[in-house]
Amino acid sequence: MKKSLIFLMAGAVAVAGLTGCSKDSEGLTKVTTYAVIELAGGQYATVEKGSTFVDPGFTATMGSEDVSGDVTISGSVNTAKCGFYTLTYSVVNPDGFAANATRTVAVVDHSSIASAYFASCKYGSRSYSNLKILITDNGDGTYAIDDLAGGLYCQGRYPGYEAYGYDFWYDEDLKLDGSTLTLAGEMGDGSNWYWGEPLDCVNGTYDAATGTISYLAAFSGNADDAISVTLTK
Repeated sequence: MKKSLIFLMAGAVAVAGLTGCSKDSEGLTKVTTYAVIELAGGQYATVEKGSTFVDPGFTATMGSEDVSGDVTISGSVNTAKCGFYTLTYSVVNPDGFAANATRTVAVVDHSSIASAYFASCKYGSRSYSNLKILITDNGDGTYAIDDLAGGLYCQGRYPGYEAYGYDFWYDEDLKLDGSTLTLAGEMGDGSNWYWGEPLDCVNGTYDAATGTISYLAAFSGNADDAISVTLTK
């Protein structure tokens, strides 16, 4: 049970006169019990493009009381389009304190490399997982990935910095030859990527059976100085 003490203190009021006197108000203490929301299946979920999303469910408790019926859900999932969608679950206790939980739903397409993916990436001692990467079909035999760095900087190390004008996304075009994944052209600069130094896609593979992509995002093509990236559907 999560509880918090709410202290309501009134100040002392002094009345001036020929003789001074004061009256202290009584200190009041109130106990409130917060609600807790638990998401069945965890914070992340996937659904196949074109199918129907079924929420894995949730439970909400307030002390020993089940308040799941009081939870409201905002957000929706468009299974007609690959991408990421956020569902927010909220409930408010009688004292007006809200509890919230969010679930990220990826709409994936196992019939194509163009899909939403959850990324795991590692560079040196830094590693991150459950980062959101989207690959789209350019319609000319190439595919656009919104961050070749696997989300290492834009979502892992520096989330939210876009609001201040920083571009940590390395967008690039890829081509697929059988199971081999490479850059569609020469190493670029990732458009306006903050770091400037170009990345190459080294040892890139796509396993169509599992929907898994793995590669090294190599700085200036140097495989010894590279971000290890794995994308899964």
